Amino acid sequence: MNLGQLDLNLLVVLDALLREQNVTRAAARLHLSQPATSTALARLRRILDDPLLVKQGRYLRLTPRGEALIEPVREVLATIEQQIVAPPGFDPAHDERTFTVMASDYAGVVLMRPLLERVNGAVPNIRLELGALSADAARMIERDEIDLVILPEVLADDLVWSSCSHASVLRDRYVGAVWSQHPLADGSLSLQALAEYPYLAFAPPSGCSLMDEDLERAGVTPRVEATSVTFITMPFLLAGTDLVTIIPESLGQKLTPAADITLLEPEFPLRPVRESVYWHSRREGDPGHRWLREQLLAVAG
Repeated sequence: MNLGQLDLNLLVVLDALLREQNVTRAAARLHLSQPATSTALARLRRILDDPLLVKQGRYLRLTPRGEALIEPVREVLATIEQQIVAPPGFDPAHDERTFTVMASDYAGVVLMRPLLERVNGAVPNIRLELGALSADAARMIERDEIDLVILPEVLADDLVWSSCSHASVLRDRYVGAVWSQHPLADGSLSLQALAEYPYLAFAPPSGCSLMDEDLERAGVTPRVEATSVTFITMPFLLAGTDLVTIIPESLGQKLTPAADITLLEPEFPLRPVRESVYWHSRREGDPGHRWLREQLLAVAG
């Protein structure tokens, strides 16, 4: 292959195609027309002598060569971006930068909102793009596609690769919660109460709930009457009902007045909430990224 055929713009298009595995989405990411992106893909196929993306039913999938190119292409572009294009320093008061952060709704309330409050107005050219936590979060951070992701440590142990760095940002505990007029409102949360009253369960899309495991270990099977895929909605579902639920304490404290709920001390052990922020290790030396981490850790502290 003649290296002169492969310019930087083609590498950027290749990176978008490898990430999105879809010409239309890659074009939107690059702010290019679909025909221009298709033309670039045709050039890449000729230069690399590989189709890169092939049809499988209604979708495109990467060829083995395409899969093998994901990390090398990202590494090359990251090196150019961080060591050649980016300025050697970072001045948050004047420099323009967009950071992407993925977190759960719970982490959004207790961490991201204070982070936005901390940087809002003080750094007019800094933009934070906050995304909901998804099943692809670990893969995206491992491929250096986003700046930061906040994950429960118990889940991250099996998901995050050695190419990632991390720091602790959340230490919390679970407590019971009921409507302020509930019969249990002046007491505590016992295993008997969980068996007696209908239960509002946290049912994340991943299907993994630490509370379910803890309750099973304690020997109780709650009578689940309703479920929620997000923590932030759970306090607001309790008013006017005899439902009982379990939520992170810091979230409950912030939402108690608005949701008209009372928090209950659990009479049985529940594992603590421990979440960390993760980023690709190649970002360690990036001054702007280091500034963002410092702001987040200051809020967490």
